[in-house]
Amino acid sequence: MLTISASNATPTEIAQWGPAFSAHIGNFPFSELMRSSSATNFRTEDDHTICGVVIAQPAQHQRASTTCLLVFAPSGTELNPDINAVLEDIAALTRDPVGNPMAVMPNRLQSMEAIQSHIDRTKGLTKRASFGLIRFNLDHLSFINERYGWDTADLMLEEIIRRIEKLLPQESFFGSMGGGNFAVLTPPGHTLVTTRSLMTSILRISDTPISLASTSFPFSLSVGWSMFPEDGKSVEELLTAAKAALAEAQRAGGGHERRASSETTRLHILSSSLEQDLALAAEQDALFLKWMPIVDTASQRVVAHEALLRWNRPNHGEVSPELFIRCAEEAGMVEVLDTWSLRHACKAAAKWESPYRVCVNISPVWLASERLSKLIAEILQETGLSPDRLQIEMSESRFFGPEDITFRELARVRALGVRLALDDFGSGHSSLERLRFYPLDQIKLDRGFIKGLGENDRANEVMSAVLALARALNITTCAKGVETEYQMAFLDAYGCEEVQGYLLGSPVRDQTQPTSQPI
Repeated sequence: MLTISASNATPTEIAQWGPAFSAHIGNFPFSELMRSSSATNFRTEDDHTICGVVIAQPAQHQRASTTCLLVFAPSGTELNPDINAVLEDIAALTRDPVGNPMAVMPNRLQSMEAIQSHIDRTKGLTKRASFGLIRFNLDHLSFINERYGWDTADLMLEEIIRRIEKLLPQESFFGSMGGGNFAVLTPPGHTLVTTRSLMTSILRISDTPISLASTSFPFSLSVGWSMFPEDGKSVEELLTAAKAALAEAQRAGGGHERRASSETTRLHILSSSLEQDLALAAEQDALFLKWMPIVDTASQRVVAHEALLRWNRPNHGEVSPELFIRCAEEAGMVEVLDTWSLRHACKAAAKWESPYRVCVNISPVWLASERLSKLIAEILQETGLSPDRLQIEMSESRFFGPEDITFRELARVRALGVRLALDDFGSGHSSLERLRFYPLDQIKLDRGFIKGLGENDRANEVMSAVLALARALNITTCAKGVETEYQMAFLDAYGCEEVQGYLLGSPVRDQTQPTSQPI
């Protein structure tokens, strides 16, 4: 397999199966091969027979390399007569699903070559010249695959590709980064303003659902983008910055964009180095729990403890929970951590002398697979903890999946006698809808709500309205991040049943016998 640069037509061998033949290519007519839409046979000066086919070639407006697959027979031997048909079948499997067999979407290697080409060309312009790298993907692609099938997901991607190709200005580049991720390069010399404009246009293609076989499919994209040279001066730096921004956009729940920043890039790089150690954390007994007391507002007595998962990374010390939990979610390891946390929290609570409620944070990724209720039932039976002492908390800022599946699974958890809480209420984008639809026992008010109390009348009015709404729905409330006497007095006056925060107690490690009074 060879790649042929668009700039100098020089072939480079990138893969081989059997003996290398690059030294025997001789006067191989690559230009003739690239003009052909089928497998073609040639004979070299050394009397070698070569059959070749193009398997990846960019569209005319894109500057990227062409990939060819070649098979050769040494002098004195002949190729199998069926080799042409075999190579054409291979080429058909790799070509662009959009439908133009000679306009194949560039792959990751070609995309990286295009970025380098943009860098080289932009450097030759003015000192202030720049270009943008836009990375995006289809939100919830794995769910679409599972619910509707790979064929439907592929057709949706094809339509998205069509729509975006219509938006691209001349000399733009559009390539695939693999795994449903794509990259767009604005032309060399384009500014931050024109890059932002193109990025916004890409986001807006989701305003119109995709129609397939008389069925309409709403969709959204997550977009992360970086600028040369502000966010990176090399291919790797630009890709990393845009990838970090894309990950940040995905964490916002889909349908969002984020511009690269030095902080998001730094955290992304740090997260990447954590994955291997985190995968072994449970086995190495590096995970542990801290307990945050939850206090009844009226009686000022502890009624529950929240189990906070922590990680003591070998040779590095304790890692920020925000960082390693984010890393676990992106690496697909969050279920391992959730299982460890739930099992150890229930095991500890079963040994407490007083029957305090134990609150455990669980990622909503469990809901779509409908496996959470089974896990909880197994752990309750294993530990002997009474179901009414367990409260499962899920962050409102996370994607919960399809409403019908989520409702069904939450109802199963509730049927076990376990309480359900919506955590970080107010930090996401669909709080009221979830209150209407899901069987919740409690909402935990985000610390951002609490921090604003007393700062202005509007913050106070919003809080009083939220507390009144919860009472009307027969849902209890718990305020997080309570740090001042004013906040405590306000919450008590307006009927917030429970509170937690540094005013009442700090997280304590390995608390096997919690106290009944605030610490």
